[in-house]
Formats: sequence, C-alpha cells, structure tokens
Amino acid sequence: MLSLQLLLRDWRAGELRLLALAVVVSVAAVTSVAWLAQRIGVVATRAPAAELLGADLAVRSSQPIPELWRQQARAWGLRTARTVEFPSVVLAGERTELVSVKAADPAYPLRGQLRVRAGRSAPEHASQGNPGRGRVWVDPRLLTLLDLAIGDRIRLGRSTFRITRLITLEPDREGFLYSLAPRVLLRWDDLAATGLVQPASRVRYQLLLAGAAPPLQRYAHWLAPRAASGVELVHPSEARFGIREVVQKAQRFLSLAALLTVVVAGVAMLLTTRHYAERQILGVALMRCFGATRGRVIRLLAGKLFWLGVSAGALGALVGYLVHLAMLAVLAGLVVVTLPAPSLGPLLLGWLMALAALLGFSLPTLLRLQGVTPLRVLRREADRDLISGSMPYGLAVAVVFVLMWWQAADFELAAYVFAAVFGSLVLLVVGASIVVLGARHWHRRGGTGRMLWLSGLSRRPGAAVVQIAAVGLGLMALYLLIVVRTDLLDAWRARIPADAPNQFLINIQSDEVVAVRRLLASRASIDPRFYPMIRGRLMARNGQALTAGDYTEDRAKRLIRREFNLSWARRPAADNRVIAGRWWSAERGNPQQLSVERGLAESLGIRLGDRLTFRVGGETVSATVTNLRVVDWDSFHVNFFVLAPPGLLQGFPTTWITSFYLPPDNADLMAQLVRQHPSITVIDVEALLRTVRQMIEQGSRIVEIMALMTLTAGLLVLFSALQITGEERRLENALLRALGATRGHLRRMARLEFLLVGAAAGTLAGFAATAAGYVAAERLFELPYRADWVAIPVGAALGAAVVWLAAVAAGYRYHNVSPMRLLRAAQ
Repeated sequence: MLSLQLLLRDWRAGELRLLALAVVVSVAAVTSVAWLAQRIGVVATRAPAAELLGADLAVRSSQPIPELWRQQARAWGLRTARTVEFPSVVLAGERTELVSVKAADPAYPLRGQLRVRAGRSAPEHASQGNPGRGRVWVDPRLLTLLDLAIGDRIRLGRSTFRITRLITLEPDREGFLYSLAPRVLLRWDDLAATGLVQPASRVRYQLLLAGAAPPLQRYAHWLAPRAASGVELVHPSEARFGIREVVQKAQRFLSLAALLTVVVAGVAMLLTTRHYAERQILGVALMRCFGATRGRVIRLLAGKLFWLGVSAGALGALVGYLVHLAMLAVLAGLVVVTLPAPSLGPLLLGWLMALAALLGFSLPTLLRLQGVTPLRVLRREADRDLISGSMPYGLAVAVVFVLMWWQAADFELAAYVFAAVFGSLVLLVVGASIVVLGARHWHRRGGTGRMLWLSGLSRRPGAAVVQIAAVGLGLMALYLLIVVRTDLLDAWRARIPADAPNQFLINIQSDEVVAVRRLLASRASIDPRFYPMIRGRLMARNGQALTAGDYTEDRAKRLIRREFNLSWARRPAADNRVIAGRWWSAERGNPQQLSVERGLAESLGIRLGDRLTFRVGGETVSATVTNLRVVDWDSFHVNFFVLAPPGLLQGFPTTWITSFYLPPDNADLMAQLVRQHPSITVIDVEALLRTVRQMIEQGSRIVEIMALMTLTAGLLVLFSALQITGEERRLENALLRALGATRGHLRRMARLEFLLVGAAAGTLAGFAATAAGYVAAERLFELPYRADWVAIPVGAALGAAVVWLAAVAAGYRYHNVSPMRLLRAAQ
C-alpha cells in the first residue's frame, strides 16, 4: 500500500490534481455516451425480440389479409391479433394535424405491453385491451400540437372520438424514438365508420401471431406458397432492424466524439505527467540511494497511477452519469418510450478508460524515472534530459488509434476519423505557430517596453502553440455545431422558393378530383396539377428476381422491401431533366417504357435497357428503362422515382396527389377540405419542417455537450501549460518586480497574453470550422454555402474571454509573492 500512501502525499501537495481532472473529463465523456447508448439501445437491441414485434410472427401486406389465413392460424392453436396502420388527418375545431392511425382488435399486443396513462401526470400502467367504442388513445404530443386535454373530442374521417388515454409505450412501433406524425389508436371495429380506407389507399395490414414454435413454423410453411408478392413474413429477429442500425450508428458517432475529448485531455495528461516526473526525479534518486531497485521504482509508480485511475475513474463515471441525465433531459419528447434502469457496465468501462488513458499518456513518461541514478542527489546536472524523448508521444498516438478502432468497430472508419482529428490538430498547430512567430516578430520590432507583454509567447513558443491548438480544437467543435449548422440549414431553406408548395394532398380518389379542384379554385384561386399514383413493388430486373439480400447498401435494402409510388406522364416536369436516353414521344405509341430517377438507379444498379417487372394490384407489369432523370427534390413539387407513358398503368387502382402553395390567410381551407373529403390526407410541409428542425436541434445539443467537454479538456491543457511554466513565470515576475514593475502592470501583461492566446484560438477555430462547413455544404449536401464571417471575430472574442477568465485567475498567484522571496526560492 506504499504506492497509495505516496499518491495521497502527492495529492495533498497538489502535484496530481490536473492529471486527475484530465482523467475525470475523459471518463465522463466516454461513460456519458455509454450510459445514454445503453439505456436507449437496450430498447432496440436487447429487449426480447418478440416484444419488439408485438408477436412471435407477423404477416404484413398492403392489401387486406384474407380471413382464411387467420382462421388457419387459430385452427393450429395460435393466438392472433389484427392491426392496420395509415397516415391521416385529425380535426380539432379549425385545426388539423397529420397523424399515424392504428386500428387494432382487443387481443393486441400478443407480446410485450401497451402502456398508457390517464393524464400527463397520472401513473403509467399496462393496458387491458384497447380503446372502447368511440374512444381513442393518442400520443401525448398530439395534445400539445392541438392544445387538447383528456376528454376532448377529435374528428377522424367521418367519425368523432373522445380522447381517454395517453400512449407511453407501443411495443411494435417502428419509430420508437420519435415519429413525425403522432399516434392515434382506435378499435378495429370503429375503423369502417371513419371511411378513411379507400381503394388504393396507403395502408399496411398486419396479422400478428403468437404460440409455440412448431405450429408457427408449420404456419409459415403453409403460408409461403399462398402469399402473393408484397406479403411479408416478419420474424422477431427482423423487428426494428433499421432502428437498431440508427442507434448503433449514433452510438459510434457519439463515442468517437467522446474520444476527441480523450485526445485533448490526453495532451493535458502528457504535459502534467512530464511536469510531475521532473519534480519526482529527486525523490526517486533518494529511493535509489536507500536501496530501491528499478523494479521497485516501477511498481511504485505504476501503483500510484493505478490508484489514481481507480479513484478518478469512479469520479469521472459519476460525472458521466450526471451528464447522461442532462442528455436525456435534452432529448425529452424525442425519446417516447420508458427507458430501462442504467446498468453498471459503463462504470466498468470508465475504469478501463481511465487505466487505458493513463497507460497511454502518463505511464511511459513515468517509467523513464527508473533510469534515475543515486548520483542525482549529489549532482543536480545529472539526468537533466531524462524525461525528454519521443517514445511517450508515439505510444499515446497508438493508444488513441486503438481506442478509436474499438469504438468505431470499423478499421477504415477509425482511420478516417483518426486522420481527421490529427489533421485538424496539425492545422491548428501550424496556425498557432504562425501566431507565435508573429508575436516574436512584433516583440522585437516594437521594442522591449511597449511589447513586453509579448515576451512570454516569444520565450515559451512550445507551450503557447499547445495552448492555442488545444483550446482551438474545443472551440472549433462548438463553432461547427452552433454556427455552421445554422448556416447549412439556412442555405438549404434559401434554396426553397418563397412560393414553393407548402401543402400536399394524398389519397385523393378519382371521383374526388373535380370537387377538390373546384374547392381550391373557389376559396383560394389555386389551380394545382393532379398526378395519378399507383402502388407497385419492384420484383425483378431482366427476369432475375430481386431481394434485399442482393444488395449491401442499407438504402438499397430499404428500397427493395418497400412499394413504390408509380405514375404516368406525357412529358417530363420542369424540375426533371433527362440525362441519359430519350423521353418517349406520343407518336411512337409504345407504352412499355419507364423513366427512372438517377439516385434510385444508382442504388439498385438499374441501367438503360434493363427490363423491370413490378407487381401492381396482384398483377405483373414489365417495361424497359428508356431514360434516366435528375429530379430537383428541393422544388417541393410532386415527383416520382419511376414514371411510365400513359397506357402502361391505366386501369390499375389509382389515387391522386397534388401540391400547392397556400397563403397563411387561407389556413382554415384545409379544415374545410378535410370535413368535405375525410379520406384525403393533408400534409403541412411547414409543420413537418418545423418538426425536423426541432429534431435536428435536439440531436445537435447532445453533440454540443460533447463539444463543451472537449473545450473543458482544452482548458485543462491551458492550466497544464501554466503549471509547467509556473516556475519560469514566477522568476520573470520577481525580476520585473525587482526592476520596478507593479503588480497591476504584471496583471495587465498577463491579461494581454491570455487574451491573445484566446483570440488566436477562437480565430483559428472559426476559420477551421468555416472551411469544414464549406466542404460539408459543397461536397456532401451540394448547397451554396455562404459563410457568416461576422461570427469569426465573435469566436475570437469568445475564445479570448474563455481563456482570460480561466487563465488569469490561475495566474494571479504569480504576482502576489514578494520579489525577495521568489528570487531566494529560485536560487
């Protein structure tokens, strides 16, 4: 236990506090993400698979499921439940809101629990059955959006329902984190009276099954040859695959962001450990004089780091737990499920991270103390270069890369992130070096008196560069998230024309087109174009059946599993441009042609001349791809992935869609339209954009918390550099005091030096973040990026303020000691 006693002695002497703080910040960053990912991820990845599906097996289709299939399942002893889901619009007074409607019979769910509460503050409990006749249970967010309360009534289609419960957990809801449209749950028997489900409506029918494995397997084999294309058998292992993937990617991203904090805090560990090791040389030499072997010295040093890692790791894990609670508070409303209790896994991870960080950043430097000889006691000049060398830095870089590889679980991704982080650090170091060289130049040119405040940067260039680069990295992360993110969103919104359509109407039946056109023309002088829409699933290319297993990209897998909205057109729309092949002409009269959007073609490997086969309304339709198009999706006009000439798709079940710009003073028109045509779904684009922006803002705040932790680590680097140069600063101040400088003059010099360091860090961070924003806008999002250059001086002011407040307070003690005492101590 001697190592623990030595650790406590060094702690009381203040030798290891900065090192411990760096460990605490590193562990807090990693464990906060670990607890957040563990509690959210357990719902998507570790909950019983059947509960994620609401059953042991599900049959899904866009067409009504035959009653024979349900009867056969019951005959083999399986329990069944039916659900149907579709988008629609609810009406409350004159206000409308897009919702996701689910109708379910009383047996739902077969696995898991549907949890509800009778009011916002009422206790949560598992439901028994589903809403009674004429009642609905809703997502709590719907009450907020429409300013409703429990007991109020809403209109859904031709029926009116009373809200009686709030849904807190829906086991099989795919958007368990968030959904753009709030849920409305009603009885299966009440659905028909609403009149919402019409031929060719966008509906998903589901037959849920539960029971023993043998009859389930028997049923699956029985159904396979009878199920038409477009009918899916979904097993529990396939439930929420997309959600699990999103959670895992978010966890990787946040974990890598946390490692950025570890990297910056690691710089503080390196600096602090080097200073600590230099101060321990005499003590180690004394131990060697008293007979301690090199092995004994190594064990004592390693023991001190071990106990420091255990204690600082535990404190860091506690801070990480509190930070993860803050993250959950930020995500309030975005996470719409009850999360499980936190586990102890992240605590163990915190201890491992603390020991790994100390192993990589501190232990190599301390191990060089084993080379201290007893001669050090007698001759001060011996072993002066003992602590120098590149080995500690090389091992630190290797440890960082291994940690990134571990968190990313992908060598290539880890390599890219590693290169990006250290590339940013190199650029910041280069910029900081230019600032320091400039300070040295102006110090010499301006004379000793006027430019004396620059002498510190001139004499300590290495420490100044490290301070500017480390603080700049933290500020860059904040700048990129707060300012550049806003610039990108504004650039995207600027591309949307002022009169771009802000309303979409879908599920318009053929016999409603004339009436809807007449209503829009009479009330708002709007004459929009109506487009036919036919649901179809891509089945084959050039006679070869297509399945999700044929593709590796996630987007391609999702596209091949879903139904497409097909349409026909005589000529391409103004925001569609043919880039390959030729558009069809009415004179040739060949209807067996297709036009495919370029992005879809690239994802699915479709080329000109390919023959595609779709299943539409129980029949197969084949045609040849004769042209590829580029679509301007930002126009917000109606567009389709696949178009055909008139004649190919006519005769199939068809609904119609339109979009138009509705002035704000005609907002009540949509409520009137829903009353007259309850089966039509109204999509308010402005409301959706506000919801998407809110989701982006909430998600970005999580990353901002990580950026603040990175900035905190940068300030620890600043303090570490001040600690290393403390003896030199004390001696300089003593000499200046002896030459007549006052304490106020020394304080002003320190303020100016720290202001310069902070301003340089903020400026470099602003330029680096702006460059990153330009790359993201031009290369990733193809947006014209206009940088907010005013924000760069604001960033410089922020950096100056942060560094000044942090460093001046730490530097005041250098001015409060008498010159005689400092000069005697320096002898």
